[in-house]
Amino acid sequence: MQGTEHEYEHVVTSQPVNESDRGSEVLRIPTSALPAFPVGPGVVKVSVDGAVRSVLWSPRSNERRSGTLAVGNDVMSSLPASEPVKIGVKGDVFHLLVPCPTA
Repeated sequence: MQGTEHEYEHVVTSQPVNESDRGSEVLRIPTSALPAFPVGPGVVKVSVDGAVRSVLWSPRSNERRSGTLAVGNDVMSSLPASEPVKIGVKGDVFHLLVPCPTA
């Protein structure tokens, strides 16, 4: 488990992980969380269990669509289905935190 939420500049929540996400190897970021991410597409740093990797970020051009982080099959397969994931932002690194409990 990574640090507590107060250690981050921002903490946002992904969309719940579904099987389609797993198949496309992306974590969906809702429009409400997009301000924490770069405006344009590109490569961003993501920390998973303390290991930093470079992944593709796509903010999507349609305001009604989620942005996506292409974190890969190894990460997506380890996330619980139907659970959102908290993402702590610190500097230019996006830290995947413990999956959020279902409400």
